[in-house]
Amino acid sequence: MEFITDKQTLADLNLLGKYKTGSLFNFFNRVKTKGGELLLEEMFRAPLTDVASINMRSASIRYLQKTGVGFEIDNDHLEDALEYLIGKRPSGFIGSLLICYQLKIQEILYHSDNFQVHQKQTKAMLEIFRSADILLGNLEKLEEKDNPCKSLQRRLSEALQNVAIQHFEVDRPFTLQETAHLQDLFLNKFRSQVERLFHILYEFDVLISVASVAAERKLSYAAASIEDSDILIEAENLKHPTLSDAIGNSILLSREKNLLFLTGANMAGKSTWMKTLGVSFYLAHMGFPIAADLMSFQVMEGIFTSINVPDDIDAGWSHFYAEVMRVKSVAKEVSDGKRVFVLFDELFKGTNVKDAYDATLAVTERLADYKGCAFVISTHIIEVGEALLKRPSVIFRYMPTIMVKSKPQYTYHLTEGITTDRQGMIIIENEKILEILG
Repeated sequence: MEFITDKQTLADLNLLGKYKTGSLFNFFNRVKTKGGELLLEEMFRAPLTDVASINMRSASIRYLQKTGVGFEIDNDHLEDALEYLIGKRPSGFIGSLLICYQLKIQEILYHSDNFQVHQKQTKAMLEIFRSADILLGNLEKLEEKDNPCKSLQRRLSEALQNVAIQHFEVDRPFTLQETAHLQDLFLNKFRSQVERLFHILYEFDVLISVASVAAERKLSYAAASIEDSDILIEAENLKHPTLSDAIGNSILLSREKNLLFLTGANMAGKSTWMKTLGVSFYLAHMGFPIAADLMSFQVMEGIFTSINVPDDIDAGWSHFYAEVMRVKSVAKEVSDGKRVFVLFDELFKGTNVKDAYDATLAVTERLADYKGCAFVISTHIIEVGEALLKRPSVIFRYMPTIMVKSKPQYTYHLTEGITTDRQGMIIIENEKILEILG
């Protein structure tokens, strides 16, 4: 079963993008290899939906964080080794020897540097194996009884076995026979082992990278629970992982109380809190660390957000119609029985207040009936909250605004109930807009 989401959600939560400022991918991207970077992106694009797999990855990262195992590899060596791997595959030692003689003759007759490049790439392969051997040695020194990386560590050990390269020193030129022998080992006899080794190193690269971020930012780990658990999402002191001075808040959504109705003024922190929930839920399904004192969750099938929905000029959609189509696409997933987490920020803000009230109330009431899903819906229209007070599956929270000498200040602390704050005109008056207009 694949974890389902879409481009809108990925954009709302700023999850992907190597060159995108503040993306969660960049936050965790401290990998040392190109292959590790590609694997990290793959993990971001495909969160897990199996409880055991999620908890195992989470435990592996936690273990590497606790033990402080490092991973050192020269990226130049890695690039040379990868070039070597895509070279012509010999049929055996004689084939390798013929290739090497051909390169050497080209060097003598035409001053070609191909043989020297070949030797350089061969030595790079040896360096990669040395780095892998050092990593394995560091892991074996730990001798931890409960080692969640044991399976990955065993695969690393198996990938290093039988490749007899210990007596080759990289600080001297190799003879033609030695060069051919190594080429036969790496590209022929143990080709599959070599390829497995590279992928295992990429896995360790990613896990150690994430563990280093978790240690530096003092992140914690969420626990995935089985499907029949009553608790859908529970978190204490949950913060956005990329915000260093974030205010933490707590949440509990269950099958019986599965919809959080959120109110508060502009700039009070509603959108940031919704992004915090979405990002943490997504990372938890990846098995990655989150910023919280505690978090447990029921594994679901996906997440959908509607936080920054743009209009669509090409399709001829107004902002309101784009919102409607967004809600429609999510409603189809929910009504099809998908167990998803849905976050709607300021539903139907693109239309008049009366229509927005009616639509927000109607959609919220119907969504709350889907007990296998969790919902967070925010709005400025506090009258919708008052109309929902008799719904047992809805809980009410707001982000307070405190007026100090006619100026709004924000606590960012989630508070039980529905806000009565109405500071819009006060802010307009503080900015002297009416005075400017005369």
